[in-house]
Order: sequence, then structure tokens, then C-alpha cells
Amino acid sequence: MAQRRSVAWTELRVGMLVIASFVLLALAIFFISGESGFLEPKYTITAYFPSANGLRSGAEVWLEGVTIGNVTDVRISRQPDPNRSVEIVMRLNQNYQSIIRTDSQLGIQTQGLLGDRYVDITRGTSAGQVIPDGGSLQGEEAGDIKKIITGTNDFIANLDVLSDQFKRMAERIDRGEGTLGKLLSDTAIYDNLNKATAEAHQLIVDARTGDGTIGKLMHDDELYQRLNGSIDRLAKMMDYVESGQGTLGKFYKDPALFNKADDLIGQFQTIANDLNQGKGSMGKFLKDEAIYNDSRAMIQRVNTLIDSVQQGEGTIGKFLKDPTFYNSWNQASSEILKLLYDFRQDPKKFLTVNFKLF
Repeated sequence: MAQRRSVAWTELRVGMLVIASFVLLALAIFFISGESGFLEPKYTITAYFPSANGLRSGAEVWLEGVTIGNVTDVRISRQPDPNRSVEIVMRLNQNYQSIIRTDSQLGIQTQGLLGDRYVDITRGTSAGQVIPDGGSLQGEEAGDIKKIITGTNDFIANLDVLSDQFKRMAERIDRGEGTLGKLLSDTAIYDNLNKATAEAHQLIVDARTGDGTIGKLMHDDELYQRLNGSIDRLAKMMDYVESGQGTLGKFYKDPALFNKADDLIGQFQTIANDLNQGKGSMGKFLKDEAIYNDSRAMIQRVNTLIDSVQQGEGTIGKFLKDPTFYNSWNQASSEILKLLYDFRQDPKKFLTVNFKLF
């Protein structure tokens, strides 16, 4: 009997050791996985997505990068809305219930490029309402590796097309087509450039040897001497002006011209004042209305006289309008011309004087 009790106690100790090991292992796994609040209360939220993108039950749920729960179930939804094709049930820590609101954003993310999937939730604002236990949220479709690969394939295809275009462009350049091709293959451009370089070199040589205008400008100091002399004369002239010599100096220094100009302006001002006051002949002509009225009446009489002359009235009018005077004058001119002609033919006829006493 004593040996049987000893074996039972040994088995009991082994059993207790195994149970304690399992408990320690469970706690280690729990803390290593990042879970906290093992005994804290939980609540459930259902999220709807167009696609699960490989999300599995037991996946973590993150709130601003912090693990707050796990996915308990991933199943196909019976709702006809394509944006709610997948139904994901999440069990979250109730301590964060006040942060997750109706305006929180939900998405399925990937740890790395090919890592595990998880649900990422953003913090809600005060404008949203707190989601109760059993509530729901609409998630956003996240990009998956297939879309990334498809986009990469499109990029590679476009890059291949671009490579072909560059290849054809290079072939055209090798054949000498286009501006760039001629620039690389045509020797005329090189020859012209070589000639231009030679001309520039000769120009520099001429300038160094003193030939030509540029060479003389660089080597001959005559222009410098003339310019220096001109500057000296200009400086002397400025000294003369500043000292009051000459006409320009007196104009610059002597105040008499300014005084005369001031007096002349004063006299003009006096004359202008007299004219404005109607003094003198000019002032009366500008201010007295009688002169204006007389001038207007005289102009009117002149206009009347001109009208009467144009109508042929009076002596001047008849002289301008009546052709009788013109005809008489024309006839008299003809008679005078005939008399002069006869006088030239036989002047004795007109110069003989017959004197008879009885």
C-alpha cells in the first residue's frame, strides 16, 4: 500500500509539472504574439469588404499600428452589394471602443510585400458615432500583389515599346537621317566648323600682331592718347565752367542772367495781368465786346459785299460778271496791236507832220 501511494504522488507531481509547463507556454506565446489584456472585456464588430485578399481567421486587427484584437471569422456575405461581398467578424478590446467610430477607415494590409494579412483601422473623429457591440463598418478595397504585378507588367511593356522607339531612332541617326543624323554623319558641318575655327585663329593672330582695326586697337596707343586728351580737355572745360569763365561759365555762375530772366518773367506776368484786366489796346481787344461786335458786323458787311459782287452788282460786280468790258478790252487790245504793226511797217506815215499856215 505504501508503494502504491508513493507512485500516485509521483504521478501527481508529474501531472502538475506538465500543466504548469503548458500554462507557461501559453502565456509565453500570448506575450510574444503581442496580445495584451487577456482578461479584459471584448466586443464584436463586423466589417464588409469587396474581397478578402487572402485574409484568414486569427489575423490581427491593428488600430494606428497597435494590435487590439483578432479576426474570428471570414465568410462570403449574402448581400447583393459588390462592396459588401465579404463579411469579416472581428473581436476587439473594449477599451478602444470609444476610438473606433463610424468615420473610421478600414483596410486589409500586408506585412511586407508577401507577409501575412491584417486589418488596419484608423482613429475616428468626434463627428462620427461610436460603433456598438455587434455593429458594422464598410472597409476599403486594398491593392493586392496581382494588381502590383499587373502594373509592373504594363510598365515593362511600355518600357519595351520605348526601347524599340529608341532603337529605331538610333538606326535613323546611324543612316544619317534627320538633323541629328546629319550632324553626326555629314562631314560638311565638321569642315565648316574647322574653317570657322581657322578664321577665328587667324583673327586672334592678326589681333596679336597688330593688323587690322582690332589689332591696332589693342596695340596702338594713339586712340588711348586721343581719348585721354579729350578727357583732359573736358576736365579743363568743366574747370572753366565751374570758375565762371566763358559764356557757359557765366551762364552757370553769374546770377545776372537769372535775375534778367526773373525780371522778364515778372514783366510778362504784369502784361498778362493787364490783359486780363482789359487795360491797353490788346486788353480792350480781348475784354471789350464792342470790338468783337464791330468786327463781326464788319465781317458781315464784307460777306454781303462779296455776295453782291458774285451776283454781278455794282462796278466791281459788272467788271467780274459782265463780258462786255472783257470784249471791249479785247477789241481795244486788237486795235492797239494793229496800230503797232502799222507803225512798224511805215513809221513815216505816223511821224509826218503837215503844217499849213493858210
